[in-house]
Amino acid sequence: MDQTRRTFFKTTAALGAGAAWLGGTHLYLKDDRWTPNRSFWVSRGRAAVNAPLRGTAAADVAIVGGGVTGLSTALHLLTRHPGLKVALLEAEYVGYGATGRSGGVLGDGTEMGTPQGTDDNVAHVMAIIENHAIACDLEKEPATQLDPYRYAVGLKGAIERLGARVFEGSRVTAIRRGPVVELVGDGFSLQAPRLVVATNGYTPRLGIAPERIFPVHTGAAVTPPLPEATLRDIPDSILVHTSPEMYMWGRKVPGGRVLVGAGAKYFYSDGLYHSGEKWLFTALHRFMARTFPILAPYRFEHAWTGPMGATSDQEPVIGRLGGRLGQGEGNIYYGGAYSGHGIAMGTKMGSFLAAFLEGEQPPAWLLRKTIDMPPEPLRYIGVNLVINMMNLGLYHMPQHR
Repeated sequence: MDQTRRTFFKTTAALGAGAAWLGGTHLYLKDDRWTPNRSFWVSRGRAAVNAPLRGTAAADVAIVGGGVTGLSTALHLLTRHPGLKVALLEAEYVGYGATGRSGGVLGDGTEMGTPQGTDDNVAHVMAIIENHAIACDLEKEPATQLDPYRYAVGLKGAIERLGARVFEGSRVTAIRRGPVVELVGDGFSLQAPRLVVATNGYTPRLGIAPERIFPVHTGAAVTPPLPEATLRDIPDSILVHTSPEMYMWGRKVPGGRVLVGAGAKYFYSDGLYHSGEKWLFTALHRFMARTFPILAPYRFEHAWTGPMGATSDQEPVIGRLGGRLGQGEGNIYYGGAYSGHGIAMGTKMGSFLAAFLEGEQPPAWLLRKTIDMPPEPLRYIGVNLVINMMNLGLYHMPQHR
């Protein structure tokens, strides 16, 4: 990473630090709640939820996180090693996090380009859907997109058929490191010699890679069903960058509706709760109507917010933790932080993580060093300052080449 970017980020992070700290502001800003999933996808009908883990249990590999990364990791592990004892813990229900809140658009590469190993992300997802007969409203033309919540539910079914145990409503509150990792939660303990943390924006709250990963909240909304004549005037893929007000992304979704999304905001202390500020959706509707005047009369039928994982350079990462001097390189693996491009990339990440557990190195760019995120209050000020400068077009991250 070049020195100019390091200097820029550290300088901007330091600006205004005193103001945020004085008067106990940090106590007011800290919030331990989680944003509920109110997405359009979940509103179409929740799948049955598995019972939580109770008591003590053991596995060959434990996975924390029931989004596409954790589910895909389990799928690839069990494909490589039938009979492996894999246990996946999800705090709420499969597809609850960024997976079930996303737009469901599939794309090769990452937010910043198409680095090594990501040029077949879409084909990789398509093969999984076909091989495991996952019903997820897949559309191949003209844009490749699906229902991300149903995709997650389909992945859950696929790994259970391969022998995985999936426990929902099982929030991990502590990770005890050692040769055998112990996951502790309310009423349960799970032990495994290897652990995969696949919790994306929720990762730093578990004490895993807080210097690399942080949650950024974004919002999305869906119109009511639209007349066919109106839909014909709307592109299948919506991507509007560089605006004094905001950027906007979106797509057509089942039922003759249009989905649009925008916004990025970091909350103090890796906060995971966003109330869904009215200004965000008011501004999003205003921008949507200005971009597509034919949509102006239609108010949003669903609107939701939630955290996604990000890094200082907007590229996903893989890491390995837990090793001690003379005891190897560690048995805790993590991967994520897709900056909003996680459905296809998260699925591919699962294949990288599964291989990593077997001693195969992922592409070098995933193991790169990232800028260490500062502690609060510099973290809060710096991340939001950079986000705002990017939204205003005053700063741009270098594209991956």
